[in-house]
Order: sequence, then structure tokens, then C-alpha cells
Amino acid sequence: MLAETIKSDLEILLSPKAAISLPCSVEFAQSNLRFTEYERPTYLLAIRPSCAQDVVQTVKYARSKGIPFSPRAGHHCVTTTMRHLRGGILLDMRSLNGLTFNEELKQVTVGGGVITDDLVRFLEHHRMEVNVGSCPTTGVMGVSFGAGLGRLQGKYGLLHDNMVSCELVLADGSLISVSKESHPDLFWAIRGAGHNFGIAVQATFQVYPEASGGTHYSWDLEFGLEQCDEVFRTLNEVHTDMPAHMAIFVLWNRQSKTGLEHLILINIVWSGTEDEADPWVGRFQGLKPLIDSGKTRNTWGELPWTTYNGLNKLLSKPEVWSKAPLKMMGAVSIETFDLPITKAFLYSLKDMNEQWAGKGLFGAMFECLPHHRVREIADDATAFPWRRGSNHFLMMTATPFNLEDRDHFEGHLDRWKKEFIAVSGYGRLQQYVNYGNTTSTMKDPAEALYGYEPWRLEKLRSLKGKYDPDNVFRWYQPLIE
Repeated sequence: MLAETIKSDLEILLSPKAAISLPCSVEFAQSNLRFTEYERPTYLLAIRPSCAQDVVQTVKYARSKGIPFSPRAGHHCVTTTMRHLRGGILLDMRSLNGLTFNEELKQVTVGGGVITDDLVRFLEHHRMEVNVGSCPTTGVMGVSFGAGLGRLQGKYGLLHDNMVSCELVLADGSLISVSKESHPDLFWAIRGAGHNFGIAVQATFQVYPEASGGTHYSWDLEFGLEQCDEVFRTLNEVHTDMPAHMAIFVLWNRQSKTGLEHLILINIVWSGTEDEADPWVGRFQGLKPLIDSGKTRNTWGELPWTTYNGLNKLLSKPEVWSKAPLKMMGAVSIETFDLPITKAFLYSLKDMNEQWAGKGLFGAMFECLPHHRVREIADDATAFPWRRGSNHFLMMTATPFNLEDRDHFEGHLDRWKKEFIAVSGYGRLQQYVNYGNTTSTMKDPAEALYGYEPWRLEKLRSLKGKYDPDNVFRWYQPLIE
């Protein structure tokens, strides 16, 4: 069908405040904006719904015409399975951005298009908090459908562990509420495999009074490559018994503000009592970093914008993404850092950045998070399978400036993904679903995303047959291909 025909049809069905945009318009470009243009889906038009019924009507219409569709909120999807969606309808959920706080129940209700930064600042206003991801411009629903990793998970569990209920549009266009009391089987499934089951138009989460007066302390410590072994040996030791209010990120820094090149940046965030941090941070400071930012005080809302030298001001700003649009990623979970492989990988980043200078970029971010509350919750409480099988989350990046060079960049990511899997301590790929299938040249099996225990995929696929028998939601990490 022609996009103009679809637009005319939907204008009759949708509410007066719903907005429909076609390619070549500014509005479509804003809705279609994406963190990466690598292996992306394509759309005939975009819709910004003004209410849940606009989503319902769009789904029913698309189903009746056989047109594929997909929602988005935060633009951050890096999953290459989405490339199979061609000529579809894009539901830009950012317009459903309502936030309400129930003071009596200590619960927040979040619209389907709310991004993390909006949620954090809203909760901060009410002096409340909950675990969220470290990137401020991800969509809350997409994050929670996968799990919702973050610095505060040691205290509060994964974001979706705190989900109380979700309003979901199913494949047939019906709008239902799911919770432990209503459709509990589906409520289990959407927390870990939610992209396969529907579109969230809003969800309610349990939240908690902010700790330590809402202050978070952070340090950026930068080390030379020659210090790699002692840095990661210390990181392995610290992570075994670090407290629930400590989180560590490791980043590759091509060049510091002082001109030093090829650095390992250790970012430490402490969300507990200030005077208890020194012994833990001191274990890294004792390694004599080349650069030590010293302790900085942050509000929760400021934290993601100031940590690791404010890198999120580049990584998380949509207006910057187009400067390097072909971002690729490789990801793997490990139990501990294997020192020889980690060192070899970091030196390969130096080599590749030098070899491809002016033609592309290579980098990495490792998330070393606390797991205390996450692992107090039963393994089968949600569909997320890796509560005890994902100590560290490694993300490796490669960005060619010209797609003709893609083989070299994909090859780099796939090679090191395989190398880390081999020394992961798990003997297989155990992949966080939101980080999976990030190059189209190395497929992550469904078991790696949803669990190797046979009952997990059997249960998920049975629920898929019940709630989406035609496999309408098959674009993002599909349970059934």
C-alpha cells in the first residue's frame, strides 16, 4: 500500500490529537531517528499516538492490511533482528509520556514513551528512587521488558522486578492489564521477553525513598594499558564482595582531556554513606592511576551526565548520533575477567584505532554491577534467565565511517565475542536479551537470550502461541522465527 493511503485511512480511525508523518518530513525524521543506522528497520510512515486507543486502532488496522509495525521510545535499539522489518508502521511512543506518583503506595505510573532521564528527574522531585539503566535516553518500557540493569540493582533488583502492572496492547489489538493478579502467566513472560508479546502503553513500578539524601559519589580513574593486569585483577577481587551500593564501569578512552592516549577508565559510583567509600575506592587509587578525577558529588539526575568524563553527553544525545551513524556492537556476559584475554582485547583496540584512524572507531564499555537484591529473587520469578549467570556485561563497539569496510569491523566484534565466551566461566553464551544479536554476522541462539533450561523456552513459546499465535511481534529477538 502507498503511505498516503495508509495515512488517509488512519486519520479516520485515530484520535484528533494523534500525529501521522510521512518520509521527507521533519516530524518523520524525528520519529525515525535511531542510535545506529546499521541493520535498521524501514518504515512507510510514523504515528505519534495521543492515547492508548490510538495504539489499539493502529495495531488493528495494520493487522487487517498485513502491514508490519513496531513501537519505539528511546531510539536505542541495537538489535539487528529488527532489520527484517521492511516497509512498516512506526509507533513513536514518546508522545505517551505521562508520569504520576502514588504517595500512599510508593508507586509511579509511567507512560509507554517515557525515557529514563524523565523518570529519574520525576522521582527525584518526589525524593524517591528505583533501579534504572545507566543511559539516560533509553525507553523505560524497552529496558524493563528485557530486565533493566543498573547501578542500584544491588539494593532494588532489576527494574522489572519492581514492575507492579503493565497495560499492554496485544497482537489482536486488545488492551489488557497484566500483573500478578491478572494474566500472571503473561506478566511473568513480559519481564524478560516482553518485546515478543505486545506494546506497553503504561506500567506501574514500586519505588523507594531515596537513600543518602539523594547524593551519589563518583570517581573517574584512568590507567595506562601497561597497568591492565593489576587493574582487572583488583576488579575481580573487589567485585566478589563489594557492597550493594557500589557499581563499577570500565570504558576504553582513546584520548584524555590532557592528551594521554589509549586509557582504561574505571568509573566508580557509590550510593551509600560517604565515609564508607574510601577503602573500596582506595583499592583502585592505590594502583596509581595516571588521572584521578577525585570524588564528585552528584544528584541522581545529574549522575549519568557527569560520570566517565561526561561521555553520555555524546553517547546519549540524539543530535550527535548522525555524526557516526553506523554503530555496531558485540556483547557477552562473563563470570570474571580473564587477564590475558582482557589485555589482548584492550591492546587490539589500540591497534585497530590506529590502523583505521580516519576510517572508523573502536571502543568498549564493561558493566560491573552489584547483584545482591537481584539474586535474592527466585530464578523463575520472571523470564529473565541470568540472575546468577551474568556477573559482568561486556559491550564492545565498532563504528565504520563507510559501510564498505563493514567486514573488518564486524569481524573484530565477532572475534572478540567468541574469545570472551571461551573464557567467560560459563562455557557458553549467556546473553542479556537487550544486548543480543548486535551484529548480523554472528547469531545469538534463542537459548542464549531466554535460557538453556528446556522449560523456559517451552513456557515462553507456549505463551506466545496463546497471546500472539500469528507471531506478529517477531522483530525484536524473536522467540519463534
